[in-house]
Amino acid sequence: MLTVRAEVQKDKQRSDGSYNVKIRLTYERKVKRLSSNLFVTPKDLTKSLSFKKGTSIKREIDNLVHYYQDKCAHLRLESKNYSLDEIINYLNDERERNKTVDFIQFAKEWIANTEIKGVKNYKCALNALIRYLNKDSLNINEITVSFLNGFMGFLNKEREARVQALKESDKRVPSNRVISLYMSSIRHLFNEAKKFYNDYDRNIILVSNSPFENFKVPKQEVTRKRAIAPELLRKIWVSPYKYTARGRESNSRYNLAKDCFMLSFCLIGMNSVDLFNATTRIENTIIYNRTKTKDRRGDDAKMMVDIPMLIRPIVDKYRDPTGKRLFSFYLNYVDAATFNKAINIGLKELGKELNIVDLEYYAARHSWATIALNRVGIDKYTVHAALNHIDESMKVTDIYIERDFINENKANSKVMEYVFG
Repeated sequence: MLTVRAEVQKDKQRSDGSYNVKIRLTYERKVKRLSSNLFVTPKDLTKSLSFKKGTSIKREIDNLVHYYQDKCAHLRLESKNYSLDEIINYLNDERERNKTVDFIQFAKEWIANTEIKGVKNYKCALNALIRYLNKDSLNINEITVSFLNGFMGFLNKEREARVQALKESDKRVPSNRVISLYMSSIRHLFNEAKKFYNDYDRNIILVSNSPFENFKVPKQEVTRKRAIAPELLRKIWVSPYKYTARGRESNSRYNLAKDCFMLSFCLIGMNSVDLFNATTRIENTIIYNRTKTKDRRGDDAKMMVDIPMLIRPIVDKYRDPTGKRLFSFYLNYVDAATFNKAINIGLKELGKELNIVDLEYYAARHSWATIALNRVGIDKYTVHAALNHIDESMKVTDIYIERDFINENKANSKVMEYVFG
């Protein structure tokens, strides 16, 4: 006969003086115990460590015992030959099935432990969800299509308020990209939770709903074209530097932005993070792995770009005196994000002075691609390869091709000649 009762163990008192309530199961002269989420203090116990009657914790304990007794009754032990270990496994599985998943707590832990690119988007999306709920807990099974529609409506209202504020300050109005990113991030976190908590082999399904099957995450608006014309590139190139009162070139974000923008354009749209981290130069060729896609590429997004004669003085100007990296930017900025921010602040000042609307760092990369394709006549595949983009349709072919980057650098020479003569 199986007996189920609650107890505390005298030798298991915690450092704060409390005891965890154990569920003791005795069957065929064998004893096993299950931990619970209930705790009692000495004031809840008699001298013999029995539970005092009439207390609220005693009622909770009785309910827990009845729960396990009811679960065991379904096993029909009198007609089936179960071992005590099998009974314990069954009860553990049942406990798992009845456990609730706090989506926000899971998301926080997932974000803290992930190394995925764009983790900042997940943090922002989760913070927006917490603002919507006005609390930091959420049963994952409450995430339904209706819930998602409500959250997206909340995001749209936040965006509209921001748009109005930016219009009043004459700043550029953002696209719906943030809403798309946030909803995609929540979808990814939800799917990660399903993978973590659902054990289909044991039929333990803690996350039973699939709201994203019937909810359409909005597509991002087409990226704003940021390419600028060749004459504006030449205008940036010949624009004078800022100088100090003593006649020395100032250590300003304006000058930094002018130089880094030209470095990016002349190095086939090299990203600021790659300028910041680059370490290898062989003669007049920079070799680096594009940070944005190296984790998704079999070749680690390797790139080899020849340094055009035009910008070699700029490359030498920012040479790292320690030799640890190619450029000295890391000695002045704590990380690549701070470096990129400084460049874009400087570009706003430069753009205002040269009457170039919304000048930003990524315009160098967009401009190179646009000029290469539309003005110089470089084929689209070579432009694609020069930008070091991922091509899903060519993955198998790429296995057989060892890139030498000759075509990409020939294309860059033609672009340099077209723009600067």
